[in-house]
Amino acid sequence: MFKKRAAPSFSGPPPTPSTGPVTRGASSPTVSKEQRAELQQFLQLAYQSVLEYEQLRSQAPTQHLASLIDATIEEEKSHYQTLLHAYKQLSGKDPTITEPTLPRNDYIPALKAAFEKEQAAAYTFEQAARFTTHPALKEVYASLARDEQRHALWLLSFLTIYSTGRISH
Repeated sequence: MFKKRAAPSFSGPPPTPSTGPVTRGASSPTVSKEQRAELQQFLQLAYQSVLEYEQLRSQAPTQHLASLIDATIEEEKSHYQTLLHAYKQLSGKDPTITEPTLPRNDYIPALKAAFEKEQAAAYTFEQAARFTTHPALKEVYASLARDEQRHALWLLSFLTIYSTGRISH
């Protein structure tokens, strides 16, 4: 029903060793099957987020809002690249991605859905950071949780601005 394929790259370079989330070697513990599955799930969610934000950008009522959504898209692509790099480094395998079915919401319902997803993602990454035993993944997940919470705040401000009619061009 859903098309699976090799995980794509969003043309961004993988994290550099000095800033990368994961390095393999004697000091880096291996990941469990469950941790790989969790990484795969997070990778899928990040990929879907990029596509949903691209759709949301195309519906934005002003160029200003579209450009603000572009910043979120770039951060979501960075999240995806970070998770992709971590998955490959820790598992030695290439993940697969299922092509998502994108919702066909109008702008405001899509904005609300994106806000709710960002809030849920922030909580999920926070919990993953709290409970993972892998030190590098703990750091990655904590960073992603902070970013997702910031995205939720941006979306909340977009909703507030749009609903009050104070849209700047």
